[in-house]
Amino acid sequence: MNMHLMFANTNWLVVMLAATLAFVIGGCWYSPALFGRFLPKLMSDAKADGDTSKGPTRHIVSIFAASFALLWLSAAFLAGLLEPQATARDGIYIGLAIALFFVIPAQSIAAMFGARPIQMVFINGGYFAVCLAVMGAILAVWG
Repeated sequence: MNMHLMFANTNWLVVMLAATLAFVIGGCWYSPALFGRFLPKLMSDAKADGDTSKGPTRHIVSIFAASFALLWLSAAFLAGLLEPQATARDGIYIGLAIALFFVIPAQSIAAMFGARPIQMVFINGGYFAVCLAVMGAILAVWG
């Protein structure tokens, strides 16, 4: 596979749009209106080591910046996987395949070894399935 050819026709503005939309979806997904209300209980149940730190809120700006950068990286790679003639359906299928066969299994393994609740895998895995499917559709149609 020639990596240069994969990205030769990439529309970087659309990659930025796809990453931005995935970031916005994450804001909604993890808000109290959807699944955010379950997270404090799930995270406190998972804390077996007595850690009383404030968690991610201590460095929220750097977490948001790193999250956006990683979403951009995912969108860029997804754009490179899509054929120039890809349809929205193709983008959705490829995004879902990445989520179902790579992201969710990796998160499941990490959750098992980290003694994390299975509900966290469903919440996080569901987010990545939705955001990768949406990114795939956007990149296929406008990329």
